Amino acid sequence: MVTGSDHTAAPPLSILFVCTGNICRSPIGERVLTGLAGRAGVPVTSTSAGVGALNGQPIHPHASAVLVENGYDAAGFESRYLRPPMLVESDLVLCMSREHRAAAQQMAPARWKRVFTLTEFAALCDLGALPEIIAGRGRLDPNSDLLDIVDPMGRPREDFDRVFAEVEPKVAAVVAWLAAQATSSATERVAGEGR
Repeated sequence: MVTGSDHTAAPPLSILFVCTGNICRSPIGERVLTGLAGRAGVPVTSTSAGVGALNGQPIHPHASAVLVENGYDAAGFESRYLRPPMLVESDLVLCMSREHRAAAQQMAPARWKRVFTLTEFAALCDLGALPEIIAGRGRLDPNSDLLDIVDPMGRPREDFDRVFAEVEPKVAAVVAWLAAQATSSATERVAGEGR
């Protein structure tokens, strides 16, 4: 039996999702991560913001409907304008497009290595811990339009369904990665205590 491991456990990672207005794509990412991580028992803090957001706006009605219909909580959401401290305080920043990634990297240049598109990070999750993922990011073309999840704003409900269908499996890959990291660090802690 391992004792005293609660106070030595690492704090949960904080993940920030970024899009444009923070009422469609990034709230979907935030709430899907919260839901999937909660179901998997994986500790994580999930938030979101937008490079052109107005503070305090509700989630888009179509984004809310898509979340609720798929078993996720959409209640109590308020949009936030992306500010440098949010980037500095986040362990990982997952952007919905290359444009958002560029804006976030420019806003907090010292954190650029921890800023990815969601598509990019999901594709690299199997490389291992964050340093390996950062080192392996050259495996993907950073300029490929395949890295973008297209904005559904001003478009019909079907476009929000498409965004959800793109986001959920990618966030599921992130949750699986978080679970693997938590297991690996717990194993290292136990091995360290046995020495």
